[in-house]
Amino acid sequence: FLKIFVVLACVAVSLAEALNNSPIVGIFTQPTDSTEGNCGGDCLYLAASYVKYIESSGARVVPINFYATEAELDKLLPSLNGVFFPGGDAEFPPAAQYTFDKVKKMNDAGEHFPLWGTCMGFEWLLMSATRDSSILDPKNGQMDAYNYSIPLDFTATYKNSALFKNAPSFVTNVLAKQNVTMNNHHYGIWTDHFFQTPVLNDFFHVLSNNKDRNGDQFVSMIEAYKYPIFGSQWHPEKNNFEWAEDSEGIPNEAINHSLDAVLASQYMANFFVGQARLSKHAFTSEAEEDAALIYNYQPTKTTGSFVQEYYFHF
Repeated sequence: FLKIFVVLACVAVSLAEALNNSPIVGIFTQPTDSTEGNCGGDCLYLAASYVKYIESSGARVVPINFYATEAELDKLLPSLNGVFFPGGDAEFPPAAQYTFDKVKKMNDAGEHFPLWGTCMGFEWLLMSATRDSSILDPKNGQMDAYNYSIPLDFTATYKNSALFKNAPSFVTNVLAKQNVTMNNHHYGIWTDHFFQTPVLNDFFHVLSNNKDRNGDQFVSMIEAYKYPIFGSQWHPEKNNFEWAEDSEGIPNEAINHSLDAVLASQYMANFFVGQARLSKHAFTSEAEEDAALIYNYQPTKTTGSFVQEYYFHF
């Protein structure tokens, strides 16, 4: 028994040493015309809920310039342990396409490097994989899935995914049976369209679908077959970190803040940051790392759909 215990203990230590327990995730910023805080009507922003979401699982955050050049990304990405495409309403930037391509190249070279896209970020993954910024449905932007919390309709093979194969049954039951996945989009991709698009069908495993209020089915979660690239059309971060209300105290968004919803959300964050822990990338110096981190910026309490936002003038 003692020998077995010692062997298991050594294995546990070896696995722990193999992980990067100080991961840093880059999150894309996007343009805004906000007049709040120090934005001044023309700046880049990042909703603080995404920062909190990543930090809640033990990672640190670096904001990524929406307008970053290829040279800037070539320098930054090898210092990060993962990238997050957030939700929003920005145009598809060249920097996102370049990042997607770079993520594939790094993984092909044996460097584990995860990428996650939420809502708009999910749509950026579709555009990146197809190299087609017009891939989204419907063309009139009237998918009726805005401010809409629903359960996931898992596919028959979702348990074959890296994301869910080890998920506790409690988490998958909550996601499948409760109105916890907050959708906030007028665009997406219809399930039929997805499967009629070979490059998407070959690249991504569909983990779940959903129907909008009109009963039309769209893809709601994906995972790349070959790469640690994951996407959710819904917003896991909102359950835990978005509480915006109007002047009468009425919530701006239909977000489920139950303990079940919070735990399911936390599973998603833990999984992605767990993927980032497998990356060995690091900044070349502590000073360079310190200068890049989100700690150099202060969030602003806002009056819109987010509780707080960070503003940047890169």
